[in-house]
Amino acid sequence: MKEKTFQCDVLVVGVGLAGSRAANEAARGGAGVIIVGKSGAVASTEVMGFNIAVRPEDSAQTYYEDLLRGGNYINNKELAWVQAEESRGQVPYLESLGFEFDKCEDGTYHAQHPIGSTCPRLIHQKAISGIKALSLIRKDNAERGVMEHMDVMITDLIRIDGRVVGAVGLDLVDGAFVTYQAGAVVLSTGGCGRMYPVSTYPEGIVGDGYAIAYRAGAELVDMEFLQYEPCCFVCPEKIMGMPIPTTMMMKGAKLLNGEGNTFIENYGLSEENVQKGELSRAMAAEIAAGRGLAHGGVLYDLRMLPEDMVKIEHCIFYDPALAAGIDIWKEPPEVAPAAHSCLGGVRIGTRAQSTVPGLYASGEAAGGVHGANRLGGSSGAEVLTFGAISGRNAVRWAKREAEAVSDEAFTQAVEAKKQRCGELSGLNGAIPVSELTDRLRLLVHEKVGILRCEKDLRDASAELNKVEAAMRDARVNCTADLKDIFQLENMILNARMQVMCSLLREESRGVFYRTDYPERDDAQWIKNNIVSCTEGTMTVKTVPCQ
Repeated sequence: MKEKTFQCDVLVVGVGLAGSRAANEAARGGAGVIIVGKSGAVASTEVMGFNIAVRPEDSAQTYYEDLLRGGNYINNKELAWVQAEESRGQVPYLESLGFEFDKCEDGTYHAQHPIGSTCPRLIHQKAISGIKALSLIRKDNAERGVMEHMDVMITDLIRIDGRVVGAVGLDLVDGAFVTYQAGAVVLSTGGCGRMYPVSTYPEGIVGDGYAIAYRAGAELVDMEFLQYEPCCFVCPEKIMGMPIPTTMMMKGAKLLNGEGNTFIENYGLSEENVQKGELSRAMAAEIAAGRGLAHGGVLYDLRMLPEDMVKIEHCIFYDPALAAGIDIWKEPPEVAPAAHSCLGGVRIGTRAQSTVPGLYASGEAAGGVHGANRLGGSSGAEVLTFGAISGRNAVRWAKREAEAVSDEAFTQAVEAKKQRCGELSGLNGAIPVSELTDRLRLLVHEKVGILRCEKDLRDASAELNKVEAAMRDARVNCTADLKDIFQLENMILNARMQVMCSLLREESRGVFYRTDYPERDDAQWIKNNIVSCTEGTMTVKTVPCQ
């Protein structure tokens, strides 16, 4: 197997907004930075705007209270305050790069009103905020000497003497085994939405960061909380899973069932204050009751909205739909919930540090900010805020606190990872890896979806054992197969975390719903589930919220 080796002060894993922001901050701190990622595995380009409290009627305190209320009060309070307060610094940062926020006639920032927020807070540049911000940050990274390694999948972290000192991975172009020695590592790998068959996320976002952090000994938090994006195309197939923003419901858009009637009020909800988790459950229940449409969805009626709002302000959603054959301003599209964001992730502190020295996490790779539900528009602010924090503190660790690692210890650690890679590349069974991946995705969709119960979760656990055992009979013929088997390993591990945490939480809260425990139980469950690896075994402990 061909080999490549690189050294840097800070290694950033993930090339979306969180990772790019972390790399930018690290470079500004004087670090030599390498950023790596699987091409195409970036979800942050769909960010419409940033929930940041900069308008006159808003404040960091109001935003903080919205975050806690939206998160059903199991957020990490310190992280939520950091999000509310420090996100404001990202506005002048973006503007210094040339980002132009839309403004009102009086010069204040134009803001949309996301579902779950007290007041309009989503500041933006049309509906292309994520695309534009990422482009500007990457340009600045290039000018600052950040090395970008695309088409690389990080498969494991290197941990020596209890701290992370690098990572290994697979070059997806030439199949080489790649080693990175680094003073600190930042995980900004996004979530795990593509574990599910219908998701808003691109291929490749399957929870790699969660799995490699777990194997390196880091704790993870809140892994039972998977948020579904309520309004996603179910047809045409070309755009299946693409979301249409729920923010338009605040402007008058309506959901209609197959009988042509509005229905969310039948579930005690209204367009003005509904949370995404509540809306997803109502839609799933309506569809399950037989009041859906031909493709298993409901209608999202936008015809009452101003034409420019739909066609221009939301062009990144309107244009692809039109290209696929549907004019959503004239014809209500059929939509249903799709797996979107994992609200859990690597357990971090206010410096974005994990529980393993030398390892940092930001964006959706990290957990604790949002609790049981993420407010619409808050992901964009989070990836910038904690991306910056992770990069800043990774530099400090690499420059001031990281100790030198002996060449012998590093080589031994790398050889162990290389051996595992060789074992997987040597699989010569009869089962295509894609077949096992499809089996896993169907399993989590049916047993670990919007509506969960003890029987389904225990069935899922048993079936996961079977999928894992079947991996021994997989067929790995090329680099693409090897990437897929690594991803499948990670997906199985992430599914186990979700199942174990879901079984423990005997209540319903935010985006998490147990049909056998349908009520929120504040007396018992203002708590977080913490996942860790103890002597090779996955364990979950429940702790009071911080």
